[in-house]
Parts: sequence; C-alpha cells; structure tokens
Amino acid sequence: MDSFFAPNVSFAVAFLAGLFSFISPCVFPLIPSYLSYISGLSMDELMQDSPKAKFAAVKHSLMFILGFTAIFVLLGVFSTAVGDLLHSIWLMRIAGIFIIIMGLFILGAFNRLKFLSFMNMDAAVNIKNKPFGLIGSALVGVVFAAAWTPCIGPILASILFIASTLRNTAAGAELLFVYAMGLAVPFFISSLSLNLFLSAFKRIKPFIKTISVISGVILIAVGILIFFNYLSVISLYFGNTFHYNIPYNG
Repeated sequence: MDSFFAPNVSFAVAFLAGLFSFISPCVFPLIPSYLSYISGLSMDELMQDSPKAKFAAVKHSLMFILGFTAIFVLLGVFSTAVGDLLHSIWLMRIAGIFIIIMGLFILGAFNRLKFLSFMNMDAAVNIKNKPFGLIGSALVGVVFAAAWTPCIGPILASILFIASTLRNTAAGAELLFVYAMGLAVPFFISSLSLNLFLSAFKRIKPFIKTISVISGVILIAVGILIFFNYLSVISLYFGNTFHYNIPYNG
C-alpha cells in the first residue's frame, strides 16, 4: 500500500478508534435502544435470549452494521480523494495538528467553547416508523451513521484525516472499514446476547470517563507521531520485523 505509513499500525489505530467510539458516553448507553428499534423486539423479548429473538436481533444488526459501514467507507474514499489532490508534506503536518486538537477536545480542553458543543451531542435520532424489513434496518444504519458523526466527531475526524494522508482511495476505504469494524464487532456481540451487554455495561459504566481520557491521550500521541512522520518509521519497523520472522520454506 503506497502511503505515508503502512497499514499494520494505522489499521490497529483505526480499529481501536472504533472501539473507543462504541464505548463513548453518547453511544454505549443507547445500544439496547438501537437493538430494540431495528429488531422490532421489546427489551424483555431481547433479554429472554430465545432462539427466535436472537435470530431476529442478529440478522437486523448485520444489516444495520452494513448500513453504517457503507457510509464510513464512502467517507474514507472521499477523504483520501481530497487528500490526494492536496498531497504534500504539509497535509501530514496539518493532519497531525488536527488529531492533537481532537485529542485535547476529548480531554475537555475546549469545554468552554460553546460553538464546539455540537460535538458532544447524543447520538439519538427520532424516527417514528422504521422502514420495513432487513432493508429498513440497513437504511436505519445509514441514518444512524449520520447521527453518530457529531457524537464521535473527534475520533472519526481523526481517522478521516489519517485517511487523507493515504495515496489511494482503496487504502482510505480499507482504513474506514477497519474503523467501522471496531464499532461493528461489539455491536454484533451485543445482538447475540443483550444480557451479556447489560452485564458488561454495568462493569464498564464507572470507567467510561477514564476510557474517554485514554482515547484522548492516544489521539494526541498518534497526532504527534503523524506530525513528525514517526508513525511511518514505526510501521516500517514492524513491517521489517514481520518480514524477517517469516519462515523460509524454499
């Protein structure tokens, strides 16, 4: 992949960013409501874990995941295309600065700036009637991707800026697909067992703020690495390590 840095590190960052987005305060608590809405089942029915309810939750969650993944991948393609037009060493510098700023935002450095309050919006969407069937669940996934964007804006914007430094649209699509999978995997697991999710929620809830702080610190670190082009050096190191540890079968 022809990019400033190899995918082994950037993909790991993207997947981790997806996980942090899932656990964000304005997404994580609403997961049961999402599952109930797209499956058409009540919370009680989902918690019974009957085979019929589980099958309905799983198939609708997969279509929901397909919907928001498509939007994120398209955003990745667009970001990479724009970045390719503006391609220069300064784009990497700008991306690094922006990601550092987003990390500081998550840490609360700009809480007093009211014009940035939209980035803390809850990911709630009021749709009275969900379109019928599995296609409807995919369409809801598309809508919810747009609804999540303000809420998870700092993290998503950082990944999109990383995508803008890649040199082909396929790389950008792959990066945002990995980000979407960071969101999708825990959501799918939740659809398999709402009871499991609720149990995990009770344990994780007291640490959500701490997790947000960790995500902010990681973004700042990634931004610094991108600004000084150290992320490419790290990726090269891991790439060479992997290469030299492949057993020779010739």
